Amino acid sequence: MKAVDIEFNLPKPSYTATTMIHLEEKYPEHKFNIIMGSDSFQNLHKWKNYESIVNNYPIYVYLRPGFEIKNHVNAKVHLVDAPLLQISATEIRNLIREKKSVRYMVPEKVRDEIERGGYYLK
Repeated sequence: MKAVDIEFNLPKPSYTATTMIHLEEKYPEHKFNIIMGSDSFQNLHKWKNYESIVNNYPIYVYLRPGFEIKNHVNAKVHLVDAPLLQISATEIRNLIREKKSVRYMVPEKVRDEIERGGYYLK
């Protein structure tokens, strides 16, 4: 896995299907997957061009309490066997915006990059 900032340079609003096209153009030697929580997967059919995502990428789904997986979109789903944590990306972004610590919520290298890049402060 590698973090890239490609979405920051794409037109807003940002759509996953568009981001994936740009990633494939920039890194044609790589294969890409989608990782999401079961709460997001439940709403995937509402995403812009979700059919492109479902047809072209394996989707790794992390179970979230209260959101069972119902594969109504016929995606190639792989369940992520990981401990259930009560931490969301939205919560982490809000803490960063409030200039509160996210130590132990994200890997140290990720935290360093977020701080160095000033992400999520606006």
